[in-house]
Amino acid sequence: MSQRTLTGLLIATLVGASATARAQDATAADPHAGHAMPAPAAVDHSQHAMPAPATPTTGLRDPHAYAHGHSVGSGPYALPGGHAAHMSSHAYQGAFLLDRLETAETDAGRSTQFAIDAWYGQDFRRWWLLSEGEYTRGDALQASTELLGSRALSAYWDAVAGVQVDTGDHSRAWASLGLRGLAPYWFEVDARLLLGKSGQSALHLEAEYDLRLTQKLVLQSVAELAWHGRTQVEEGEGEGFSETVLGLRLRYEFTPRFAPYAGVEQQRQFGSTAALRRNQGLATRDTRAVLGLRFWF
Repeated sequence: MSQRTLTGLLIATLVGASATARAQDATAADPHAGHAMPAPAAVDHSQHAMPAPATPTTGLRDPHAYAHGHSVGSGPYALPGGHAAHMSSHAYQGAFLLDRLETAETDAGRSTQFAIDAWYGQDFRRWWLLSEGEYTRGDALQASTELLGSRALSAYWDAVAGVQVDTGDHSRAWASLGLRGLAPYWFEVDARLLLGKSGQSALHLEAEYDLRLTQKLVLQSVAELAWHGRTQVEEGEGEGFSETVLGLRLRYEFTPRFAPYAGVEQQRQFGSTAALRRNQGLATRDTRAVLGLRFWF
């Protein structure tokens, strides 16, 4: 055998011995080498029940913690009769307005006038007491008083019905039907149809407008119209359009509830009513300065 052949055999023997030694060392370092992992066994979850979620009881506000033991329908704030709480529009309230309490110097002497507007009830259903009158020294008090019930027709208008009683030189009673409300551009309107005995009838219309000049200074304008269905000589009323009253009053509101004022008012008769007054020697126009007070509570 040649020397080259012997050398090749020697090299092959050394390489094989080295590979065998490395394999033995790897087997000694990893005892699981060559092992196959078994497949996981199938698990049946059909019989497993999920635990109920925990209910948190900490950190929540008690709904009765700030009610001091009161609840809807009981306690000092409950409405009588076991009713639950209602909106404020259902609550019964009331107000009293002395719209005019004034004095003036007239041809017949010093006179005192008043106008009262009072109500009690709910926003959509009320009872009204309306009264106005005039007293002149030496004469009887001439007054007109209305007791009315009202029902809201819309957000700004009420239908009213009731009775009106006139007292003074000539006493009489009327059935009263009409409307009260707030017209566009903030005109307060009061319209009334009066029906009396023996076919008597009358129509009264009043409109007011408040012009706020400053936060406390208010100019109030008032216009009143009267129409009568037939002539009543004793009462000095002629058929048709009979009378107007126009007034301007400048008031200073120390508070909205208390306001003195000064102004001027003109009363004028027309048509048959003016003719009746002239026959009696009375004037058909009267203009006067007034001083007064307006308050409400």
